[in-house]
Amino acid sequence: MLLGIVLHGAISFVPGAGSFWGVQDAQSSPLYGILLSSIHGWRMPLFFLVSGFFTAMLWRKRGIHALLLQRFKRIFLPLLLSMLTIMPMMFVVSGYIRSQGAKTRGNAAAQSAEIDVWAAVATGNLAALKNYLDQGGDVLVRDPYGSTPLHVACLFGRAEAAALLLAVDASVEALNNDGKRPEDLLQLDWGTTSFIAQMVQLPLAREAVLAGRKDIAQAIAQRTGRSVTAASNLEDEAAARSSTFALLFQMPVFSHLWFLWFLCWYVCGFALIVIAVQALQAPAVPVNWLTSGLRYLWLIPLAAVAQYCMATTQYAYGPDTSTGLLPRPAVLAYYAVFFGYGAMYFGAGDDEVQVGRGFWWKLAFALLILFPVGLSLQGPDSVGGRILFATMQVSYAWMMSFGMIGLFSRYFGVQRFWVRYLSDSSYWLYLVHLPLLMIFQFLVRDWQMPSFLKFVLICTATTALLLLSYQLFVRNSWIGAFLNGRRYPDRRNAPLDQTGRSVNDREEDHLVASHVGLLPPDSMESHS
Repeated sequence: MLLGIVLHGAISFVPGAGSFWGVQDAQSSPLYGILLSSIHGWRMPLFFLVSGFFTAMLWRKRGIHALLLQRFKRIFLPLLLSMLTIMPMMFVVSGYIRSQGAKTRGNAAAQSAEIDVWAAVATGNLAALKNYLDQGGDVLVRDPYGSTPLHVACLFGRAEAAALLLAVDASVEALNNDGKRPEDLLQLDWGTTSFIAQMVQLPLAREAVLAGRKDIAQAIAQRTGRSVTAASNLEDEAAARSSTFALLFQMPVFSHLWFLWFLCWYVCGFALIVIAVQALQAPAVPVNWLTSGLRYLWLIPLAAVAQYCMATTQYAYGPDTSTGLLPRPAVLAYYAVFFGYGAMYFGAGDDEVQVGRGFWWKLAFALLILFPVGLSLQGPDSVGGRILFATMQVSYAWMMSFGMIGLFSRYFGVQRFWVRYLSDSSYWLYLVHLPLLMIFQFLVRDWQMPSFLKFVLICTATTALLLLSYQLFVRNSWIGAFLNGRRYPDRRNAPLDQTGRSVNDREEDHLVASHVGLLPPDSMESHS
C-alpha cells in the first residue's frame, strides 16, 4: 500500500505524463518510467497473493459467514464511502490542476491550445484546432485514456477536424489504452457514442455523426490503401447492446480503488469454491506443488496466459489496470491466479517459509535479469514474441513476490511497534493519498531543482501529512475502527488467559496482518 504512494509520486516525472495524469513536471526523465514498471510489475500481484493467504486464514478460523461479513465491513463499505468522498475530491483537484496548466511555464498560448484541443476536435471548432496546430501543438498528444485527437474526431464523426489532423500526418496507427486505432472508433454503435457524448455534455446529431464517419473512413482508406468501414444507419440492435455492455468494462469508475472492487469479487468467488470443494470432497493440492520449485511449472503458465490476453500487454510492461464497473476478464483472471495461490498456500503449513528461501538471489535475479530482459521485449510483433514477453513479465512478478516474502520473513518476523504502526496506517494512507499527492506535484513542478529531490519531497511530504492525519483523526476514532477494526490496548494492560499469558501475546501471530485484504485486529474479537 505504501509503495503505491511512491508509484503515483513518480508519474509526473515520466515524459508525456501530462496527457494522462494532469501534472507534467518540468524535469522529466525516462528513468521514472523504468521505476514505475519495476514497481507495477509485482506490487499488486504480491498484494493479492497475501490477500488470498489471509482470506483462507480467516475462513479456517471463523467460517464462510464470518469471512463474508468481515470483508463486507472492511472492504466493500470503505469502497462505497470512498466513492462518495475521496473520488469527488480527486476529480476536483485534478480539474483545478488542469485548468491552471495554461498559466505556467513556456508559451502560455501554446499551453492553452494544448488543453483545448480535445474540446476543439469534439465540438468541430476548426479555428481553435488550426490555432493549436499553427502553434506547433502535438498531434499525437494523449488524453487519460490514451486517445489522440484523431481518435476523438473518429468517435464523434468530425470529418473536417480529421482532415486537418491527417494533413499534418496524424498517426492512423496510434493505439489507445484499449488497443484501438482511430478507425476502430468509426464502427462504435450510436447508443455508446451518444452515452459518451452525454457524459461530456456534447450535443450530437446521429445522421451528422454517421455521415462524418463515412467521410473519415474514405480519407483513411485513401491514405492507407486498406479497406476502412464506418458504422451505418442499419446497425442491428444486438451489436448496439453488445457495445454498450462493453462500455461497462471501459468506463473508469474506481480509479486507484479498483483493487478493493477486485477483492469483493475474489472473496465471493472464494466462498463459492469452498462450498463446491466441500460438497464434492475434492482432494487438496499436494504441498510440494505449492512450496517446492514445482510451483513455477503451473504458476507461470497460468499467469502468462492471462497476461498475454490483456489489451495493452504488447505495448506496456506489467498487467493492465481495470477500473470499470465490470472487471476486464483477463485482468481479473491474472490476479485471481495470485489470490488463488495465496489461499492454497495457507493450507500448505509452510512454517519455515520455504517459498522465500534464497530471497537474496530471487530478488537479484528478478531485478537484474528478468526485468531488464522483459523491458527489452516490449512491443513484439509476432505471436511467439508476445508469448515470450508475457512469460518474462509473470516470471518477474512471481520471483519478486517470493523474494519479498522471504525478505520480510527474515527481517520483519518479530513484532516491532513502528512496523505495526505503518501496517495499521497503510490502508488509510493509500485510500486518501492521491488528491494531496497531486497538489504537491503541481506545486513543485516548475521548481528549478533536480527531479529526484522533488520526487523525494513529494513522497515524504504526502506520507508525513497523511501519517499526522492518521494519528490525529483516524487511529483512535470511528474511522480507524471502520477501516481496520477494533485496536487492542497496550499488552501491559491486556487481560490474561488461564495460563497467565497476555491475550495479545497469545494472538500476536494473527495480529501481523491488519490492513485491507489481510486479517484485521477485529477478526480476533471473538477470542478476546
